[in-house]
Amino acid sequence: MRIGVIGDAHLGCTDYSSKRRADFSSAFCSAIEICRDKGSDIICLLGDVFDSAATRRNVDAFAEILKEISPTIAGLKAAKIPLIAIPGNHEFGRGREAGELTALECLGFVRVLRGTDFKQGTVRICGVPWQHDPTEVPKLIEQLRRPSQSGSQILLLHNFIAGTKSIPSELWEVDSQCCEGFDRAFVGHHHVYETVANCVIPGSTEVQNMLDQSEKCVVVYDCQADKVERYVLPKTHRVVLLRYDIALLTVPELLSAIARDLDTSGGCADAFVYLRISGKVQANHGLSKTEVLALLRERELFDCYIDLRYSTEAKTAAESRRGASIEQILRSTFRSRDLAKAKRYLGYTESEQLFTDIREEILSDHKKSQPR
Repeated sequence: MRIGVIGDAHLGCTDYSSKRRADFSSAFCSAIEICRDKGSDIICLLGDVFDSAATRRNVDAFAEILKEISPTIAGLKAAKIPLIAIPGNHEFGRGREAGELTALECLGFVRVLRGTDFKQGTVRICGVPWQHDPTEVPKLIEQLRRPSQSGSQILLLHNFIAGTKSIPSELWEVDSQCCEGFDRAFVGHHHVYETVANCVIPGSTEVQNMLDQSEKCVVVYDCQADKVERYVLPKTHRVVLLRYDIALLTVPELLSAIARDLDTSGGCADAFVYLRISGKVQANHGLSKTEVLALLRERELFDCYIDLRYSTEAKTAAESRRGASIEQILRSTFRSRDLAKAKRYLGYTESEQLFTDIREEILSDHKKSQPR
């Protein structure tokens, strides 16, 4: 038996641009079609099938996604190819409890595993949903573990696996050793393809973080041969990533560099342009989004995201005082007699007694002026 496995699809995601939503649906449908073309008898979804930021807003967003993917999943149902899914972290929150997946389950398009299993022939597939408390994952796996049998036992997870290179070690959640006893564990939540022990991470089907330049893929597991096959997904949208350090260039030089790089990249007419500007710059020497947008519009580029991450150097005390005289500052703050006293106060140099005398005089006059 052959099992197609698809990672985080994030259907409905509109990060960076509303036009990007269709890219996620297209990538999902391509993943399903590749799994079918490679002879999959079952197809598994590893959570975060839907992007909660999009679908939790209103039912119309969910309806649009269904319109885009319904021919593909209806084809699976007609071909009697089971579609298995586990809920990911994006399927939870605000009392939603995997509402989108539940809707598809009620319509007969998907079977959702919530710490349960699914059997077909000699293959047993166990699914553990995303756990907010990762310590619960080994416990749930132990409940699903069965003695070795003649068929294959597959585990589906949606938490960060320890030992992965794409995730910082402080975010690791589940030790791969707890997956022992299963022929293979397939893990979602990660967006980059990787393998750790008997855990296979297909990664996401579409680029969600534009800094992620990894190939997007699906995997097909041949149970009889105990072999995992990896298939790269076609790109839905060409992404051009441009990065600059604002500390190294003046604003005119930076705009010229952006224009040159856009032209070098073939004009980017058919691409999504992600432009990131970081570094540290002096006050009043920054770059505005308006300036960059004007440059992009000149080239008729509308699918873009401008990420300004630079910071402004704090002024020193001397720089803050420069450009405004002490006289101006005092006049804007004090009036009449108080102005004269403030000037005397600021004239203090090293005489502690003068400081004390002026302070006492100001406090004394202040007390006299208070109503009794």
